Amino acid sequence: MKHIHESGFIHLDLKPANILITFEGVLRIADFGMASRWPAKPGIEAEGDREYIGPEILMGRYDKPADIFALGLIMLETAGNVELPDNGVSWQKLRNGDMSDVPSLTWSSGTSGIERDSTGNPLSRENSFNEQSHSSQTDVEVVIEEDNEMLTGQVMSKNLCHPRSGELVNPPQFMIDPSHEQALDRVVRWMISPDPSDRPLASDLLGTEGVRWAETRRRAGATVFEGNWGPADEVLAEDAEMIDV
Repeated sequence: MKHIHESGFIHLDLKPANILITFEGVLRIADFGMASRWPAKPGIEAEGDREYIGPEILMGRYDKPADIFALGLIMLETAGNVELPDNGVSWQKLRNGDMSDVPSLTWSSGTSGIERDSTGNPLSRENSFNEQSHSSQTDVEVVIEEDNEMLTGQVMSKNLCHPRSGELVNPPQFMIDPSHEQALDRVVRWMISPDPSDRPLASDLLGTEGVRWAETRRRAGATVFEGNWGPADEVLAEDAEMIDV
């Protein structure tokens, strides 16, 4: 987004469907069908999906802060695990910078303690019969066809349901304190301010503590981690390719 804005354009239709991920794990912003050169000419029609449009768009004001507003709602939607409204009271609240209908975007002890397998899926307390058959070390008979000869043998099956590595031992304060000035709740509230002039620039967002912290730890531009605070320290120490992507 910083590159788009500094190149003299505004996107005006930023939403998850228009953010692509390459096989190399690189993010690409797509669909410039509503994009405009900056500053936008009066009278253009570039009203994107109602879930992500800023309040000024409804008044025909198209500028860079509209892209920041849309990105803020994408972050709110992702971190809060909510479906954004396209109308109604909650829709109006978000346009007024009111996030009271959305759960906190900051980690809390009430949501911790979920055990997950190596793929990120939650582990049930009581595994099914099929899960149990895969989660223990058992001898199984295999049949291999090679050169038209049938060979049988005994192999030891792998544990297919091993638990993931633990969480961060000392998470940064901005991750666990919603009142921290760099907490995601505050950053998103800044991005969806009702007054476009109060919203940050793309360069301001890149300077936030959370972005800088992730920049030092990520392995790809589009890495998604299932966990309270992202990858544990020991996970980062492993020499694994695209882990948890």
